[in-house]
Amino acid sequence: MTNNTKKEPLERGKHQVHNVRFYTIKPRGIVSLAYSKSSKCLALSRETPVIELWNLEHTPYLDRVIHLPPDSPVESLAWAGNRLFSVDLTGKLKEWDVIKLKPRYEHSPTGNALWSLDVNPAETDIAVGSEEGHINILSIENDEITYKSLFNKQKGRVLCIKFDKTGTKLVTGTEGCVRIWNVLKGTTLHTMTLSEKNVIVWSLQVLSDNTIIAGDSAGFVTVWNAENATQIDSTRVLDKNVFALAVNKKEDRLVCSGMQPPLIRIFSKTKIKREESTSERWIKFLQRDAHKHYVKSLLVIDDQIYSGGLDGILTITSSERIQAHLSQHAPFLKGSVASLSISKKLLLLRYPNSLHLWRLGSVAPQSEDKKKPWAHPVGHTEELLLEQPPQKLLQLNVKEQNFIQSATISPDANWICYSTLKELRISRLTSDPLQVERLVDDLPEELQPASHIIFTKQGDLVLLNPQNNQLSWFNLEEHRVTLKYTIDLSDNCKNTVDHLVISSHGDYIVAASSDHIISVWKLHGKQYKHLLNLPRHRAGTTALSMHEDHPRVVVAYANGQLVEYDLVNRIFTCETDEYLIPETRHHCISGISLDPQNPNIFIIHTETNLYVLERNQHLDPRELVRNSKSKKLSNGNCSSVSAGSKGLSLKTLLPRQHLVHVSRLSSNELVNVSISTNNLLAPLPPPYQRKKFGAS
Repeated sequence: MTNNTKKEPLERGKHQVHNVRFYTIKPRGIVSLAYSKSSKCLALSRETPVIELWNLEHTPYLDRVIHLPPDSPVESLAWAGNRLFSVDLTGKLKEWDVIKLKPRYEHSPTGNALWSLDVNPAETDIAVGSEEGHINILSIENDEITYKSLFNKQKGRVLCIKFDKTGTKLVTGTEGCVRIWNVLKGTTLHTMTLSEKNVIVWSLQVLSDNTIIAGDSAGFVTVWNAENATQIDSTRVLDKNVFALAVNKKEDRLVCSGMQPPLIRIFSKTKIKREESTSERWIKFLQRDAHKHYVKSLLVIDDQIYSGGLDGILTITSSERIQAHLSQHAPFLKGSVASLSISKKLLLLRYPNSLHLWRLGSVAPQSEDKKKPWAHPVGHTEELLLEQPPQKLLQLNVKEQNFIQSATISPDANWICYSTLKELRISRLTSDPLQVERLVDDLPEELQPASHIIFTKQGDLVLLNPQNNQLSWFNLEEHRVTLKYTIDLSDNCKNTVDHLVISSHGDYIVAASSDHIISVWKLHGKQYKHLLNLPRHRAGTTALSMHEDHPRVVVAYANGQLVEYDLVNRIFTCETDEYLIPETRHHCISGISLDPQNPNIFIIHTETNLYVLERNQHLDPRELVRNSKSKKLSNGNCSSVSAGSKGLSLKTLLPRQHLVHVSRLSSNELVNVSISTNNLLAPLPPPYQRKKFGAS
């Protein structure tokens, strides 16, 4: 848990970078994965009560998060078109509104814990398996959920359930056996018993050629012919617990994983010729060593394997030999997790149920040699000695069932404001002695839970209410908070606002919503009025920033493209190609830091790297682009056609590990917050150890 300070070369000299490594969140295990082809959205449930919605249209990124009631984590997920369904161990079947992030319908099929669900190929029915062995079929036609039928009760909990490709048969897995059901009659057609009665069937796949594949607790993958319930093959692929099975679209690749060892093993369907007969068998093809702890869920999407388990890391790798790239997405919290008080060099870190306030380390006085001009090549770094190490000053805790969705410290370190899903709290911070005094009296009604909290340089507090997208401005006095005015953003941002920026002088507001709309408001007198919408991009917005002294917005998109837009002249002053940085095909740009002294320098970061980009055609800080051939639209929108736009080139790359936040502390100081994989996995049991040589 250290705060290393390094000299890093940036344009026109050198920068000091505070490498904050004491931010350690607990791993939140992945339980279930489900993919919607129509919306290209991956739904992911964790051991904590959340459902994450990842956008896979371009580079994967966390788009939206649905927060669930306490003690109701989701056990299984399924899509029917753009409709998302879930079951949990409280016995609830729910359909979710993925735009408003709230339940649409709720149903209790049996009253018992629900373990599994599946949607039929026609997307008209949903099957649910329960703790007591009940199997319910419910209709999801006409945009609602209605009871349809109840199967004969089976012995043991229904841990996995799958429709066949026709939708007329249903396959279930339980302790000791696999059953095939007639969906119309609700009766058993076949029961296939396993070698031992106490073996549990964890996972199932049903192929279009009437093949059933099951993974069990003994580590075996067993293949049956569903027509006559005969066993075709049985192979031990793991020492214990095959928790997850997946097949690709062509059904010629089978992927399996589980507990011991937590390897991802890939099998290929191969034709075997023996004398005059030909048969198909699943032959071991590849394996990926992507996880240290057990894998709970697998998906194959366009030959990419998505996997997740106890470590909470969403891992993506290829199912083919020629593409062995591995990308890992740590279980970060949605939104900003760090906030800086620049004047006092304080860092506020947000955790799910607590806030930690740290004082950053200070560098020891440098020798005369160190003060000489930087003579090293671009990319050279040096570690500096700390005169004073980072110090943890205080910790604010909330109840475990309350989730902190946003938190910020004011630039002068006089205020700390944070919001849970149910309430917002603002506290006065005094430094000598260090005390936190919460304000409770005479607070405005508009101090509602906020998804974004901003302290402006003018000393105001700005809150965004996620329920109605209203932006409220408050005046802060020593022991009093008063409402100044409220701006309604909902006319232009109808969906969830993911990114919100207020210019340093307070004259512009820029908001990006989950439906790819970026809207801008400008201060006219004492009121903000909608100025324009940026040209709508086909990829989602992953990062947003604004120059300190220039009315230009910088936007990063999920396809790796970076653009700069002039709000005065309404033209693009910089626009890169897609995936200018090849690594952005695997990790999207998640943050942009701009140099207030040099508008030609762009510092961006992904989860794995910090990049310094430079404008190819330098722009004088005082220059405003006046000659433009682009057309301005009279209705407040702007043309996506620009003249003389300038690109960017990569100056240097600094590798990082699970980089979660980068911000500027001064003109030559940066703070980056990262999580090492070892620290992330430290709370988990020791990983499974296996022999590296002589092992299959």
